[in-house]
Amino acid sequence: MQQKMMLFTPAVGVIYGFWFFLAPNSYWSVMAVPADLISDLASAQLQNTGLALLVIAYVLIATKKYVSLENTSEFMMIHSIGWAIFAIGGLYLIFSSGDPIGNNPFFYQALIFLVIAAGFYAKRN
Repeated sequence: MQQKMMLFTPAVGVIYGFWFFLAPNSYWSVMAVPADLISDLASAQLQNTGLALLVIAYVLIATKKYVSLENTSEFMMIHSIGWAIFAIGGLYLIFSSGDPIGNNPFFYQALIFLVIAAGFYAKRN
């Protein structure tokens, strides 16, 4: 089960990486960002983030061969902490923005990331 869970992170990285790189404006649309707030710079930065996600996915896939029964718990913690950093950082940005939280789809995304982090933590052993 743990080996399969650890494939989740690179799979998400590949999916979001290609999405951000190939169709950044569709992501902005899904997240309900008004078109007048989206600049070329913002879309280019999202494309850059997509490339970063593809690199992270590659590194996770390439290092998968180093996961063994003895260190699976450590790798599960790495995944858990990574998702938690993403979630907590996202929540910080949301709360510090001053925008209504319930209307912000990024808030729900961050909550999902917290659930994913908790799942990795719960299954670490």
